[in-house]
Amino acid sequence: MATQHSLVLGIVSGAYERLREEDSFQAGLYVALAAAVGILVAVILYFTCYTGILKRENERLGKVLGSLKREKETLGKEKEALQKNYEILKSKNERLGKEDSSKVGFCVVVVVGILVAVILWCAYYIACFKRDIKRLTREKEDLQKNYDSLKGKNERLGKEKEDLQKQNVLGIVSGENERLGKGDSFEAGLYFAFAAAVGILLLVILYFACYTGILKRENERLGKEKKALQKNYEILKSKNERLGKGASSEEGFCVAVVGILVAVILWCAFRIARVKREIKKLTREKEDLQKNYDILKRENESLEEEKEDLQKKYETLKQEKEKVEADFKELLRNTNMCVYAVDRDWKKLIEVCVKVTLDPDTASPCLTVSEDGSRVRFTGEGSAEWPSVLGREGFTSGGHYWEVEVGEKGYWVLGVSTHPHEKSIPEKPGEGYWLVRLVKGKTCKAVSQSVDQTLNLEKMCKMWGVYLDHGGGRLSFYNAETRFHIHTLEGSFPGQVYPIFSPGSHDKGPLIINTKVKNV
Repeated sequence: MATQHSLVLGIVSGAYERLREEDSFQAGLYVALAAAVGILVAVILYFTCYTGILKRENERLGKVLGSLKREKETLGKEKEALQKNYEILKSKNERLGKEDSSKVGFCVVVVVGILVAVILWCAYYIACFKRDIKRLTREKEDLQKNYDSLKGKNERLGKEKEDLQKQNVLGIVSGENERLGKGDSFEAGLYFAFAAAVGILLLVILYFACYTGILKRENERLGKEKKALQKNYEILKSKNERLGKGASSEEGFCVAVVGILVAVILWCAFRIARVKREIKKLTREKEDLQKNYDILKRENESLEEEKEDLQKKYETLKQEKEKVEADFKELLRNTNMCVYAVDRDWKKLIEVCVKVTLDPDTASPCLTVSEDGSRVRFTGEGSAEWPSVLGREGFTSGGHYWEVEVGEKGYWVLGVSTHPHEKSIPEKPGEGYWLVRLVKGKTCKAVSQSVDQTLNLEKMCKMWGVYLDHGGGRLSFYNAETRFHIHTLEGSFPGQVYPIFSPGSHDKGPLIINTKVKNV
């Protein structure tokens, strides 16, 4: 501090000596005052810009913190959803193992549907997890970049501070600012500012004391020369008075300048304390962001581990499901048993029920079709052929269900065909036929190009339900009265297929299409 005071005194005394040699002492003071005001304005602008930068940085870090919090909540919800679905899948698997053999088919259908949904759901959320991880990685890189940018800004501010300290005119202000920066509170800054103001006042008093001594010596010299310069006495007297008035006006002006300097120093101290509080706040928020990032990182790792566990459990359940399906198919092939269709599955069949109308143009000449297209009967002479009639509408996709009443007839054929122009069914159907045939009221067979299987039925049903799954390549037959599944023919349906009916050629009883299908 003493060094700075001596430096300022040297500058002031040197400037005073130079100004004494010139005629315009007041002009020099005005120039010095203008330079001081310019420096103060530059300092004010610098602190204003620095405060604005810190505010914007604070707002940006706040937004990043909010984004990280929202990502944390999203990951937590996804974790809970995964756990719930896993519990549901686990309970479904346990219930599948406890079901009776009579409900194996129903359980298999339910488990397959659940597993397909879980696969799609897991695939979707795995993609979401990958996007979240990528987004967290990018946000981490952005945080690192922002940290490096803030660090660079702090280094640049330090360099600018050192440059200001190197300027002699701002020596006092920078010294007081350094002392204020090291303080812990705004009150300490005010005390240092007051001390600086007192020092400046002392310098001004010393300056005017020197100036008054010079004036006194000048008056003594004028007194000694009074006798020799009697003629110029009046002129010298008027100059002396003018000098006295100038000194008083300059003293008042200097006091005003000192007041302005004190006010500026106090304002700068206040701004410095405020900036320090902002820096501490930003530092705390940065630490909180880093902690939240670490927490999210650990949670993400935990979610990855849980996802791997769920994937392993899913693979295990998938293998068990495939095993159960294989065992069930083998059981069906070996026993040809009937499976009861529960309400939910039967409702799905009813929802795809279609109104089949017989097409007289496709009927054999020995058959008679009713006017409404719902009945067909044999009206010709007995023969070994199977005269047939097709439905008016063909099917190319989707699922379709219809019911046919056979009554007590001993001969009939039901199924689908891809031959729209054939009016009879061969005894041994080739490609394009999927049928169930009853002969002599006792022997019921499922026949196609590759299948000729006798169906063991305890009691012959009077109302048959036919379900066509075109896309799945399945044609299923049901007892429409008891809702038991009787048999399913599998194959690939090429293009359009038509419902086909044959009342046989050995009795006159009709086949009747049921147009009033009962709901569940």
